[in-house]
Amino acid sequence: MSRTAPTDELYFVTLTITNWIDLFTRRIYSNLIIENLAYCQKNKKLNIYAYVLMTNHLHIVANVEDGRLGDVLRDFKTYTSKQLFKLIEDNLQESRRDWLLRSFEWAGANNPRNAHHQLWQNGNHPVLLYSADVIQQKIDYIHNNPVKAGFVGSAHEYWYSSANPDSPLKIIV
Repeated sequence: MSRTAPTDELYFVTLTITNWIDLFTRRIYSNLIIENLAYCQKNKKLNIYAYVLMTNHLHIVANVEDGRLGDVLRDFKTYTSKQLFKLIEDNLQESRRDWLLRSFEWAGANNPRNAHHQLWQNGNHPVLLYSADVIQQKIDYIHNNPVKAGFVGSAHEYWYSSANPDSPLKIIV
């Protein structure tokens, strides 16, 4: 993303694991994402208004104060990619360990922008949210994602979502 995001502009962003691999089926990997989003909120002025972490992608409605959303997302993806790869590498209990590592190494080898492995797909797919109706439509979409996937019966039941009042990631209300 090459646009500067002033504080009054909100974006709907999707970050996706390469080849849509279901990585976030393990809490250890999901928690790392939540911890790093919280870090970005505290240290990089990332404002998150809605989110959902699905098994292979993350949706957020967000902006950044005094900076560029694209820069924050780039840093987030770079850091979490390295940390997730190491977690997988070190996790001898991970039944998909060898397959995951090979898949991410293959993706990296086939992308000239990477030196070793690629965990996240290139790009963030930012969509400028230009009206209150569009903002609400994207938030509803985010919150209903786990329901449509059949993971839960109601949006508020999904743990890794801002629809859940007990969600581990706090958002701007």
